[in-house]
Amino acid sequence: MNFQESVLGRMNGFLYRCRADADYTMLHMTDGVERVFGYPMDEIVGNRIRSFSSLISEDDLARMDEIVGEALASRTDWSMEYRMRHRDGHYIWVAETGGGIWDDKGELLYLEGSIINIESLYSRLDAQTAEMRITASKTGEILHSLRYLKLLAVNAGIEAARAGASGAGFAYLAAEMRQLANTSEEAARAISVAQKKSA
Repeated sequence: MNFQESVLGRMNGFLYRCRADADYTMLHMTDGVERVFGYPMDEIVGNRIRSFSSLISEDDLARMDEIVGEALASRTDWSMEYRMRHRDGHYIWVAETGGGIWDDKGELLYLEGSIINIESLYSRLDAQTAEMRITASKTGEILHSLRYLKLLAVNAGIEAARAGASGAGFAYLAAEMRQLANTSEEAARAISVAQKKSA
């Protein structure tokens, strides 16, 4: 097996060359489209059974067309993510990098690029987002508890003042409680702000 065949056989996706039409009519594809997404090449090439655009989530197709159109207008490559339907019916997140090929007269000949399955990445991001939501809810609970602790510290300070000299120890405890509450609240708020920025 030569180098190209070996690398393409490990690729979690496929390479393509297609027309710049509404269907993205495929001219050539590597066999990763069947290995990863379940569709035999000969069903898609030339739109024999289905067009490539029919495999893209309807919610993503218009944005995909816009990104490709803008890249072609500026003659730059595009990079985008969208959902592609597996033969079994479920959608898989993919990352596509591609560009146009022009002839010597400046006429657009076709599009080509790579499409990679990144579903595992999205699954990890979803899991991390869920963990962050749990942490955020716990941070909210901590802030609520700290507000209660500060209230207790204020009340303890009042009682210590009423007790006079005999309440000196109680006053010290109240001051320590306020310091702990303030320091902990600052840390909890910093965590909460960081979570919102990363969300």
